[in-house]
Amino acid sequence: MEYGLTEKGFVAKPLHVILDEERAAYRNTFGEDIDLSNDSVDGAYVGNQAIKLAQLWELLEGLWMSADVDSARGIYLDRLAAFVNVQRQAASGTTVNAALWGEAGTVVHAGHLARLNGGRIFRLTRTVAIDAGSLLGFTFRVIEALAGATYSFQISGSIVSHTATGADTEETIQAALIRQLDAAIYESEDNGEDGVTVYSREGIRPFGLALDDPRIEVVSMGAFGVYEAEEPGPLFVPAGALNTIVTNVNGLDSVVNYATGITGRNAESDTELRNNLDGRQRQASGNEISIRNELLKLSGVQFARVYSNRTMQVHNGRPPKSYEAVVMGGDAREIAGAIFENGPAGVQAFGRTETIDVRDDEGNLWEIGFSRPSGLFVWIEVDIRLNREESFPPNGLPLIRESIEEWGAGNLDVGIDLIFQRLKIPVYRVPGIAWADIRVAAASTLEPPGDGDYVTANIEVGETEIALIDRGRITVRMA
Repeated sequence: MEYGLTEKGFVAKPLHVILDEERAAYRNTFGEDIDLSNDSVDGAYVGNQAIKLAQLWELLEGLWMSADVDSARGIYLDRLAAFVNVQRQAASGTTVNAALWGEAGTVVHAGHLARLNGGRIFRLTRTVAIDAGSLLGFTFRVIEALAGATYSFQISGSIVSHTATGADTEETIQAALIRQLDAAIYESEDNGEDGVTVYSREGIRPFGLALDDPRIEVVSMGAFGVYEAEEPGPLFVPAGALNTIVTNVNGLDSVVNYATGITGRNAESDTELRNNLDGRQRQASGNEISIRNELLKLSGVQFARVYSNRTMQVHNGRPPKSYEAVVMGGDAREIAGAIFENGPAGVQAFGRTETIDVRDDEGNLWEIGFSRPSGLFVWIEVDIRLNREESFPPNGLPLIRESIEEWGAGNLDVGIDLIFQRLKIPVYRVPGIAWADIRVAAASTLEPPGDGDYVTANIEVGETEIALIDRGRITVRMA
């Protein structure tokens, strides 16, 4: 048999072949009648030499395998991927866009700590100054009602105003002002004498406020800040979950997130890198794959996919001759810059949620759009019966909810349908279950579904959606 580098690859010489060759060479030198049994001195010497040679063959085989994508591991696989301009995706922590509520002028330095209800710690990524320039919310109060006076402020470039009549009070003037806010962009809570709280409906895009009317008082502001989990990995953070201050700061009253966090990820495994290598190594420019590759190189980007509409009709909400990048994580301006630099000329970069102005080398502004995935909230009901031949844990019901949540974090992604039958996998991980009946419901809001909304069927997820499973929306009962 041929060993070493062959047409079929590298073939390592096995120990028994090496041992036979070494014994034959030894006898040719010292005589055919020499004792080479394992118990003899000469036999032990030949055996040790054969083992050393076998180890050298194994090293050569390992060197060969380190240059093969299908068998290389760790840093050696990283080096092979680098040859085709692909990098392993690093582990990242979940990021949360949050409002830091407090007094104007308060500075909250990078590294400030907040935590979830469940105790996980998040760290502020950049220093935040609570001012009117970048807000997720603010509270205002009309302090004087004066007939004929015009009350106004400017929010994200739009003027909101109301001219008071003799019948107006402070509360009715407040109500008139908030009625003019775009309900698709802003939420509001009218607290009467205590004022009105306005905050971003999306919870991810900050806005500016200009208010210098002496008859309107700004009670507090919720400045835009980004917190990142101290521990990397796929941790799901629902809206409102980041709400506890760990590090007290004078002038900072509360922290809250109005939008679901951008779920982090574990470091890309060797298997994931191999499976994704073919798609990510394509280096053509101006197409969907090349734009996606560049987006995935950006810091903080956990997911990117590019869709195009090459027809002359609107398709899936996309205008004619346009393309749409759907991106999870990352800085919005860096994403827009990467799309502008790598997208095709003369084709619209369409976005459902984000529009950023990018300036080219000649100073011209270009409007670049992309989309953030929208959450499709999933509710799950599980009825179980126990198997008398197995032991069901005392905390089995919460374990089932936890198992389903972990499964969702690891298996659901943007544009991936929720296959109803696969929910049995995390349910039956908990021992002691003989039978389980599972029903699901899904909606784009957090309003709980009615009994008639639950089904035993797959949940279709759109191209710009992601199914979100949270233990708070999972009910487990004994049947």
